[in-house]
Formats: sequence, structure tokens, C-alpha cells
Amino acid sequence: MSTDDPELTTVTSKGQITIPSRLREEFGLEQGTKLMVVPTEHGLILKKIELPSVEEFQARVEERAETTDITLDEINDLVHKGRSDDE
Repeated sequence: MSTDDPELTTVTSKGQITIPSRLREEFGLEQGTKLMVVPTEHGLILKKIELPSVEEFQARVEERAETTDITLDEINDLVHKGRSDDE
């Protein structure tokens, strides 16, 4: 089967779907992989997204801290607020 061959899946009562194993293997989708759902005029697109590790995120914050007027505590508060908004 090629990547272009369609697969069939079903939406559960909880709005969940199962991605067929062939496609999970092909696209490196493992438990915990984050997917972005993008609505288009033709339907939905699933896009795998790579989130930085905590260490990578902290390093990015520290690099920008010197050029920004926001404290590390304020950044931590924003991160915690963002996480609670997602739940």
C-alpha cells in the first residue's frame, strides 16, 4: 500500500479515532504523540507536531530572558495558565 491509499476508521462516542497501525508506523506516531487537527474546506487534516522537551524550553526561555522585560516567574505563571486552559 502506498501513502495515498485511503484507510477507514470510526469516530467513537467520545470523539476518538484509531489511526491504522500501518500509518502509525509510517509516520512515527507513538503513544503520547501530539497531533494538530486543522479544519479545511475539504475536511480535516492531522499534522504531527514536535514539542520541545522541558530542558529545551527552559534553554529557549533563558536565551530570550536577557532581551525581554518579563520575569521567569511570570513565564512560569503563563505556562501553568496555558496548561490549565487546555484541560
